[in-house]
Amino acid sequence: MSDKLNIIEELSIKTEYYHLAKDLCQRIIEEETLTNKKSIIAIGGESGSGKSTTAYCLKKELAHIGVRSIILHMDSYFKLPPKDNHAQRTISLDHVGPQEVDIKKLNEHLSSFVMNTKEINVPIVSYEDNSFSTRSINLNIVDVIIIEGVYSFLLDKLDLKVFLRRNYKDTLENRIKRTRENHEPLIESILEIEHKIVRRMINDADYIIGTNYKLL
Repeated sequence: MSDKLNIIEELSIKTEYYHLAKDLCQRIIEEETLTNKKSIIAIGGESGSGKSTTAYCLKKELAHIGVRSIILHMDSYFKLPPKDNHAQRTISLDHVGPQEVDIKKLNEHLSSFVMNTKEINVPIVSYEDNSFSTRSINLNIVDVIIIEGVYSFLLDKLDLKVFLRRNYKDTLENRIKRTRENHEPLIESILEIEHKIVRRMINDADYIIGTNYKLL
C-alpha cells in the first residue's frame, strides 16, 4: 500500500517524530490498548500541530511490527473543495467547525472497515486544482486505520485517541511553511474558533503528545 495515499502535502519530518512514533507504538503494545482485530486510531489536534506527520511515522512504525495500516485525512472529507470552503468562511465565520466535514461519510467508511467490507472509495483532495478525486482501497489487507484531523475525535468506532497538545499559536512557524495557507487576519480568526472547539478534546485522549514531541 502506498505511503503517499491521501498525503496532502510533502512532509518535512524531524527525527523527533520517528522517536515519538516508536515510543507511542511501544506504549500501545505494552498497555494492550488495541484489542480489536481491526482497529481505528484517531490523531487529533489543531492546525499545524503535526497530525499528518505523526500519522505517517506511526504507520511506518506499525509496519515494523507487522501491522498493516492506512492513513485517512479528514481534510479530504470536507464537503467543499478548499477554495470554495474558504470562500464560505469569508462570507461568515459561522461556517467554521465540524459541520464543514462530511462526518457521516467518514463514519460510514470506518464502519465498513470494522464490518469487514472488501473496499471503500476514499476521497483525495487537491489543493492546487480545488477538487476531489477518489481512490479504491482494499480493506482486506488493512489491520489499522489511522484517521488524522482537527475534528477526528468526533468520529464513531474509535479504539484509540492520540492528541497533539500544540495549539495554533505554538504552530505559527509550521503553518507559515505551508504554501496552501494565506496568513491573513481571517485565518487567525478561523484558528481561534477551531482552538475553542478542539481544546476540550484533550479530555477524551488516551495518549497526549506534548510540545516537545514526547508522550505525557
